[in-house]
Amino acid sequence: MLGSKVVVPCTETAHRGDERVRATWNRQSRRRKACRYRKKLKARLSVERAALELVIERGYDGVTVEDICARAEISKKTFFNCFPSKAAAIMGRLDSFPDDEQLVRILEEHSEACYLDVLVGVVGTGAASGVDEGIVNLRREALRSMPQLFFQGQRDILAIQRSMADALRAHLAECPERRMLTDRSVEEEALVASSTAIGLARTRSMLTVCGDLEPSAAETRRLVAAYLSAGDKACQGDG
Repeated sequence: MLGSKVVVPCTETAHRGDERVRATWNRQSRRRKACRYRKKLKARLSVERAALELVIERGYDGVTVEDICARAEISKKTFFNCFPSKAAAIMGRLDSFPDDEQLVRILEEHSEACYLDVLVGVVGTGAASGVDEGIVNLRREALRSMPQLFFQGQRDILAIQRSMADALRAHLAECPERRMLTDRSVEEEALVASSTAIGLARTRSMLTVCGDLEPSAAETRRLVAAYLSAGDKACQGDG
């Protein structure tokens, strides 16, 4: 009948109301997370800048966490919310490396790519994400004058390698088609791959920081592979 109203059952009306409430709550939750992320990122950048400036001025051993906190005008609690150590603040955001579950998801999301390139890219992203050009230049200056800084933070790097090996072990067990060393155990491949990924990531960092190059993960892998192939031939000739 014309002009008649469609009566919506109460249960359906309530359901629509619940959906609107959930949508509003989700939007607000995303805004809060974005705000917290921006605040933490700002603190991270402030700490990194202070740490690098001080290291350039005084050298690595002449700088303490307290010095960095004073320069950045933050508390020690805020510092350790951003970075686990002085070395991590100087070398970049190694503490933000994904945990095992996150890394497995990243590997799954890039199922068509070489998993080694994915791992190298993740390490590179963890060390550079959110860093502005000024901090990149400061880190470049610090590493050029003090190459030994690359060897700081070994504990953080070993923790990353262990996390990477655990994630890769789980992923390769579920996706055996992605394996490279099929004549070896998954355990061996995970350990070799995680160690290689760390080495490639550090080589990529050296090329970027000290060589003014910006190779991709795949380009770095091919460069190192070419070098090892040439080295293998040279060593065979010597033998």
